[in-house]
Amino acid sequence: MKKIFLPLFLAACVGASAQKVSGKLSFQPGQKLEVVTNTSTTTEMMMGESTSSSVSTEVYEVKGASAAGTTLERSMKKLKLDLSIMGQEKSIDSDKPEDLKGMLGEPVKDILNAKDEFTVDASGTITATKDQGKKKSADAGMAGMFLQGMNMGATVTKGSPSFFKVLPAYEVGKGDSWNDTVSVAGTSSVTNYSVKDITDTEVLLDFTSNGNIDTKQDMMGMSVSVKGTVKSAGTIVLDKATGLIKQRDFTTTTDSAANLNGQEMNTKSTTKAAITVKPI
Repeated sequence: MKKIFLPLFLAACVGASAQKVSGKLSFQPGQKLEVVTNTSTTTEMMMGESTSSSVSTEVYEVKGASAAGTTLERSMKKLKLDLSIMGQEKSIDSDKPEDLKGMLGEPVKDILNAKDEFTVDASGTITATKDQGKKKSADAGMAGMFLQGMNMGATVTKGSPSFFKVLPAYEVGKGDSWNDTVSVAGTSSVTNYSVKDITDTEVLLDFTSNGNIDTKQDMMGMSVSVKGTVKSAGTIVLDKATGLIKQRDFTTTTDSAANLNGQEMNTKSTTKAAITVKPI
């Protein structure tokens, strides 16, 4: 009996350690996924330190799924933002109609009213986009820059990875690593992923990212050029059966210099974020 049990035990161990997963995503027609993002940010600049925290809820709805690709619609369900800027406290909650009449009301309403419809291939890369109403510039002074800097999901651009694109097109196992390079609208980054573990139900990943910023933003009706670097590190949990994200936690540090009419303002910020995804 022992002679039979030992080979079976060893075979089970080898099989578990040799698990592989592919980057193919599995969506269902009509499926809705709720993405809740909690962030806290501390920013240091010449005018002093400021802090912000936010909770945003996005919904991704599967409009169509076929062998050719999956069409998704992304919308913002609600947003809560708290700011402390140079001693002034500001807050807005999209669930409170009176808040949408304040200084931050218009840019937040733009975010809530905008929808993005796009198609992804089997691995989550965006293959087509549909314009359903772009977000207007969040021009609300310094507070507007906070809104512009918030990461409301991945940028929807043809050829870029969607929010759900993490694994490579080929199979990977525990200990394997790879990288993705993204360049969109003046921002470029290289993200390195590694498989920490694969269980019966989940894929656990570590990642680091290094990027550069060279873009322009609007503040109080003026164009501000911004250059800087961005570094991130964190963990990701994927559902093994579908390949879809369940959890993403990370810390991002940004060093930037904004040029406003020849005057340069240096800024350093640290953001901690926790993203959870669940079906609804």
